[in-house]
This record gives sequence, C-alpha cells and structure tokens, in this order.
Amino acid sequence: MTITMIGHKGIPARSGGIERHVEELSAGLVRLGARVISFDRAWYVGNAPSPVGVTRRFSYGLRTKHLDAITHTLSALVLAMKDRPDVVHVHGVGPSLLLPMARVLHPKARVISTFHCVDRTHAKWGFVARLLLRLGEWCACTFAHRTIAVSDALAAYCLDVYECQPAVVPNGVCVPEDVSAASLTAFGVEPKRYFLMATRLVPHKNVHIAMEAHALFAKRNPHLAASYPLLVAGGSSWTDDYANELRAWSAQSHTRLVGEQHGDTLAALQAHAACHLSVSSSEGMSIALLEALAHARPAIVSDIPENTELTGDLAPAVPVGDVRSLSYAMEYMAFMNDAERDALGTSLRNRIRDRHDWNRIAEATYDVYRENPGTGFRSRAVRRMAV
Repeated sequence: MTITMIGHKGIPARSGGIERHVEELSAGLVRLGARVISFDRAWYVGNAPSPVGVTRRFSYGLRTKHLDAITHTLSALVLAMKDRPDVVHVHGVGPSLLLPMARVLHPKARVISTFHCVDRTHAKWGFVARLLLRLGEWCACTFAHRTIAVSDALAAYCLDVYECQPAVVPNGVCVPEDVSAASLTAFGVEPKRYFLMATRLVPHKNVHIAMEAHALFAKRNPHLAASYPLLVAGGSSWTDDYANELRAWSAQSHTRLVGEQHGDTLAALQAHAACHLSVSSSEGMSIALLEALAHARPAIVSDIPENTELTGDLAPAVPVGDVRSLSYAMEYMAFMNDAERDALGTSLRNRIRDRHDWNRIAEATYDVYRENPGTGFRSRAVRRMAV
C-alpha cells in the first residue's frame, strides 16, 4: 500500500503537534510494510534527513501566514499523481479545503482527512481566515472517504456540527527511557525545580495567562516562586508581535523564554520538570501534554475536554483564562515534595501508556485505510480505536 502524507510542514518534526503526529504515524506504517511518501516543505525540514523508511517529496508554495499551507497542499496533491497512491491522507482542516480536488485528482485513491483541532478558534486568525477554516472543517467531514478525529471531544464536535461520525484514533507518545539532566545547566535550573510550558508562542496557548499566574504566585510567596521559575520552550508561529510582548514581560518576572528546543535538550526539560502546564483555550489532543505524562511528570491543565480526557482527575484542571486559580494550582504543586509529585506523575503515565502507543495507533489507522469505502462522499459507520 502506498500512502501519501499531505498538509503537514514536514518530518522529522521540529515543532508542532501535527508534524510529530505524522512523523510517528509514518514510522509505524512503515513498520507495518506500507510505503509512505511525505510531502515536506523545504523551509521547514532544512537539511534534516527524512525518517528511516519514509520517502520524501518536496512540495512548493508561498511562505506567508495565510498562503503557506494551502499552496503547499495544492502542489503536493498535483505532484502526488505520479506516485499513484492507494491512500491520500490530508492532515488539518486548512489543507482539507482541497479535499474536493483530491477526489478529482486521485479518483482511485482512498482520501482520508485527520481533524487535529478546531483551528478557527485560534486568536491569530482574522475573520476571512476563520470562515475558510470553517469551510475546511466541512470539507474534512464531507469529502473524505473517512474522517479521523484525534480525540473523543473532536469526534463529538464533528457529529454535532457536521453530522459526521469520525473514526477516533488518538495522538500517541513514546514512553521514554531515563533522560539525562546534564543539559539543564544551560538554563540555570535544577531537576524538579521549575515549571515548564512546551508550546508555540501563539495566543490560544495562553502563555501570557501562565506568566500572569506565576507573577501572582510570586506576590504571595516570592521565595517559593523564585525557587520554581516558569520556563517556556517554543517559538512563534506567524505571531512575532505576541512573542515580543512575552519576551518584554519575562524580563520583569521569574519566567524564562528559552526558545524552540529539540531532541535531547527538549526531552531533558520535559523529563525533569517539577510540573508541566497545558492551559490553552483550544486543543485537538496535545502531544506536548502527552509527552509530559509519558515522562511521568505531573501537570496542571485547562479544563477543556481535550485535556481532561487525558488526565482525568489526576491533574488540577483550572478554568480557561483564570489567572487566580492557575496561580494557586502552581503554588500547590510547588508545596508538594518530590515523592508526591513523582507518584502523581507515575499515575498519569500509567493512565495514558496503552491507549497512546504509536504502534497501536498505526495499526488502527491502517485499519481505517482498509475499511470498505461505502457509498457517497463519506462512510458514517462508527469506529473507535480499541482501548
């Protein structure tokens, strides 16, 4: 089976949950014997080699905030014609705007769309972009032979709004081995003595809310807050003005913006944090949160269903945008001793270990590819990944 992956920026992932999803899913599908072709953007992957077993093709487009994704998706769909894929798998609701074209250009292929997030709710988009993203949602739920949602909450959204029942195949995570803390010295922190947000600097991720909460925590308990600084690992995504505002504010607080981190350095930051924060207003299913839990670290989350689906009652869930509640949750975590936080982190890792294994996710996705296409534009049969 030949599968083309389209709509992501490229693999291996440097940042972005969709890119990490495509990277790990592609590797799993290769292990199952599939031929996987990834259409990557040269500006994103640079000189990084393609993951083992995955064939790389370059798409072409206009690198601007509004045109990058759609133009690269268009060229990828056209270029993929020479590979005659059995499956055209489009990731994200923006690229899914072109699913009608995918059906025309690849009439013999099974066209799949993964619904990763309700992107139109993100603050960086203007009115016209939000309308187009809403249209992309409709296309994802209408023109794909099968729609995949990465969480139960997204599946419920698709059913309620578009009368489409997606297959639910969640994001996954690799449960890591022991990770060295040696690289933490570059950031001036000690293991289990800092809060971490691993996220892009975009408004809906609510980095500014976390910074305000930490500042409020510092007003109540300055010594404890200074002992547990907030580190933010991530870069902007067409949001330089917002990122610059955060940098200006961080100079007056205990927050440190450490930039985009990758590989062993990012793993060290994640594995040795006292606690992770995932307090965004909107998610599909946060891979950064999954990675935190896989490292057996505790977390504080916003109370959106996409987060609490992962953490259950094992992590404090604070109302979206509630600075005061978040500040008290951070203080509560800082007051806990290492053994208490370790025990909580272990419980969270055990909760997500089985359902979010990438090998099982690749198998479930492969099953979706092989489903009977049914009739009409979409098949509405209910299917969930086995838990």
